Amino acid sequence: MNSYQNNDKRKIDTDRYAELSTVQKKKLKLIRFIAAVVDYSILAISLLLLVLGWYALYDTHKVNELADSEQYVQYKPSFENKIPYEKLRKMNQDVIGWIDVYGTKIDYPVVQTTDNSRYLDEAVTGEYSGAGSIFLDYRNNKDFSDFNSIIYGHHMEESMMFGDVSKFSKKDFFDEHAYGVLHRNGKKSLGIEFFAIIKTEGTDAKILTPALIDEYSKRDIIDYIKEISIQSRPMDITESDSIVLLNTCTFTITNGRYILIGKLTDKVQKDPFPDPNENNVNAKWIKKVIRLPLLMWLILLLLILLLIYCLYEMRRRKQKRKIWEKDECESRENA
Repeated sequence: MNSYQNNDKRKIDTDRYAELSTVQKKKLKLIRFIAAVVDYSILAISLLLLVLGWYALYDTHKVNELADSEQYVQYKPSFENKIPYEKLRKMNQDVIGWIDVYGTKIDYPVVQTTDNSRYLDEAVTGEYSGAGSIFLDYRNNKDFSDFNSIIYGHHMEESMMFGDVSKFSKKDFFDEHAYGVLHRNGKKSLGIEFFAIIKTEGTDAKILTPALIDEYSKRDIIDYIKEISIQSRPMDITESDSIVLLNTCTFTITNGRYILIGKLTDKVQKDPFPDPNENNVNAKWIKKVIRLPLLMWLILLLLILLLIYCLYEMRRRKQKRKIWEKDECESRENA
């Protein structure tokens, strides 16, 4: 529609408006006002719902971000350099070690306090986090010298925290991922040789009682693990050895638990799964951006489009109102 057609249409509308009585004009203004209020209300509600939806997704993303092992990789100890790890210990004196399960995202600092509840919803950095932390049972020795040490971690989406433990229930994954390392404060790092994964309940006192002392109980738990394991490999375990149990939830049964079990050894195996992006800062940033949920991007795009539309509609109505007021003044002068 060209400018001449627009002018003709506006003239027709103006003529019709001039023919209306004063009462009809007031009614028309009221109808326009109500229509504008309804339109802006719908837009405002839509914007509010989109903002709330985006915030909910953002909040979930932040929880996952705190649970991501990459949050702590800057503090990870190595055999050559433990200075970054010591910085983390100064930040939180509850840090007692670091566990790395090769070929998985289980690569976190380990904390321990006086109970098993604090770190269920607190990050190593002290922030509140629904993902919690990886923590050692408060009844175990800090140096993992007990016969059986239990480490807890939430089962999170996207393989975060102990989300990868359940993967060991599949034979191929179990066979390909046999080793890990456990760094300790002020002591030699220990290798981990995983030999079994079991599924049980959170009330299974036999497997979930840490720091066993008597020889009979130790032998009993070794036999119990062999009896109920989902996947296992031959491993010579004696009462003088030390084992570590990685305990996480499973929702396939009520109050279910997956427990990955490994033997602690003096020999630390080399990691056969090197990270190709370990020293690539750009790749890590790209990975963070890609990890943002697609729905978050879509909602953000809708918010921007709605805001643009609101601004356009407000400008359009303002211009239209000026035109009507101008035409009304002209019609009064002509009358």
